[in-house]
Amino acid sequence: MTEPDLRALMRMHIPEEFHPEIELTVREGLRLRHAREDDTIIGYFGGLPQLPEGFAWPGADHGHYEHVATIDLAALPKLDLNLPASGKISVFGDTNGWTGACLFFPDDVALNEMPLPPDLAERNGLISRVDMTYAVVETIPDAQWFEMNLLDGDDHDDVVYEGFEAFAEAFFTHSWAWHQLGGWANEIQGQRDRGLLPGTAAEQHFYSDFEPSGPLLLVQFDTDPDINMGWGDFGTLYCFITPQDLAAHDFTKVNVHWESY
Repeated sequence: MTEPDLRALMRMHIPEEFHPEIELTVREGLRLRHAREDDTIIGYFGGLPQLPEGFAWPGADHGHYEHVATIDLAALPKLDLNLPASGKISVFGDTNGWTGACLFFPDDVALNEMPLPPDLAERNGLISRVDMTYAVVETIPDAQWFEMNLLDGDDHDDVVYEGFEAFAEAFFTHSWAWHQLGGWANEIQGQRDRGLLPGTAAEQHFYSDFEPSGPLLLVQFDTDPDINMGWGDFGTLYCFITPQDLAAHDFTKVNVHWESY
């Protein structure tokens, strides 16, 4: 499906007085997609990871995590996340738990394809490999964030609230296999995403009275049956990073977890 026209949805559902504030919240992200012939390749979903010599395949006491994706940062367009200009990020997910791992390897680290651990082979824990491409998309917060930060404390009738709900629903339900790097997270259960970047006009506008908390979305991976990727009942795997660690290009404490319906 094609991406929705954000401005058309705003005009359809939201009173014009709120449009400038909604515009402040918009952040670009990358919709990560299965590549086709002649697409720009930025990495791959599934398959076997590339790890340094002697580096252990990530896992826990109950078994190894599945390799979800590897992304080549040198192949990405410029984003507001200020990621390193090169290197690779590899994401792993724990389908038997609620966690995973996110690893970063600079370009000067030699990487080699790792064989599949026996426990993953026994339970068919290999996500099908497919090349990854992207599309630059606009992302926004969910309806609850808008209601808390644009409507909370003001006297608005139900029609305004219903308009924000319809706006968010139309925007967020357009896509299947919603894999995304950067931008606002499409969270199923939580409200972890800080969303707005430090030092921006949007942060100063919405958070002028208090210091915002919470991490930023690094990348998320949706349930994707076409490649045997699943997180519970149509869930999503999230990788969140604090603004401080992102600024320092420190990926050692990325929080990886998944949520489902």
